[in-house]
Amino acid sequence: MLRAVFTFKHLALFGISTSVCLACGGADSSVAPPLLGPQIEVRYLSTLTAQQQNAVAAAVDKWTRAVSKNIGDFHLNGPANDCFAGEPQLNETHHNLLLFVSIADIDGAHGQLAFTQICGISSADKLPILSHIRLDQSDLASMEARGILVAIITHELGHALGFNPVTYMPKGLGSGTPSDPYFSGLTARSEFANHGAWYTGVTVPLENASGDGPNDPHWRLNIFGDELMVSSISQGFKSPLSVITLGLFKDLGYEVDFSVADPYEVAPLFGGNRVLPEVSLANDFRTLTPPTVVTPLVSH
Repeated sequence: MLRAVFTFKHLALFGISTSVCLACGGADSSVAPPLLGPQIEVRYLSTLTAQQQNAVAAAVDKWTRAVSKNIGDFHLNGPANDCFAGEPQLNETHHNLLLFVSIADIDGAHGQLAFTQICGISSADKLPILSHIRLDQSDLASMEARGILVAIITHELGHALGFNPVTYMPKGLGSGTPSDPYFSGLTARSEFANHGAWYTGVTVPLENASGDGPNDPHWRLNIFGDELMVSSISQGFKSPLSVITLGLFKDLGYEVDFSVADPYEVAPLFGGNRVLPEVSLANDFRTLTPPTVVTPLVSH
C-alpha cells in the first residue's frame, strides 16, 4: 500500500519542500523547469517515523545540492512486483528519479542493513530513473541508536543515483581484475590524485574483498577508510561525501557542485586515526531483475 509521496524540488533555493499525495500519479510537464538539483520523488511503501523520514530528507538534500541533471520525463508502466516484492503497479509519468523506500525483514538482526536496486534506466544516458532502497526492519532501531541511519541512507542513495555497475559499466568506466578493480573516469581520477597522492595506482580503486571485480560498487575500504561509499560503516564513521565520489558522478554525466563535498583526504584504513568498521555494507547493491530501459518522452 502506498503511504505517501514526497517531492523534493529546488532544495538549494527553498530548503526542503514537501508535498504529500496519497495514491496519485506524478505527471509533470514534458518541458521541465531549470533544476538546481536532481528532482528526486520519494515514495514510501512502508510507514516511517518522523525521525526516519528526516533521515531520508537529509540524504536527499545532500545529494540534490551536490549533483544535478535534467534527465527528462518518463512514462513508467509495469505490473506489481515487477522489480521487487511489494512494488506497486505503475502507469505514471515522472520527471527524473522516482525512488521507492521500504522497510522489511532482509536477513534478521546483525546482517544486511539495507540494499538498493535499480529498476529502470534512461535509454538516453543509462542513468537511473526508478530505484528502490529497502531498510532491514530488524536492524532499524540499532541503526538509529548508533547514529548511522542518515549515513546509510545517504550511501544507498548514492547507489540509487548511479554509483553502481548498471550505470558505470555500460559507459566503460569500470574495469580491472577481481583482485584490482577500478573506476577509470577522468574526473574521479583527477580528484583521487589530488587527495591521495601517496597511492601508486593511476585509477580509482574499487572494493576487491568481494571478488566481484568492478561489479562491486564501493571504494576500496583499506584505501578510502571511512569515506561515504566504502563497503562498511561504524558508529563514529564520519562518512564524508568526497570530491572523488562527486567526480565519479560528473564522469557519469551529472552536473556537480564540488563545494557540497565534505572535507576528506585519502588515508589508508589502518594508516590514521580511523574508526574500525563494525558492520558491512557489502552486497547492498542487488540486481535481482535487469532494469527496464525507458526512453525519455522528450529528448534533452
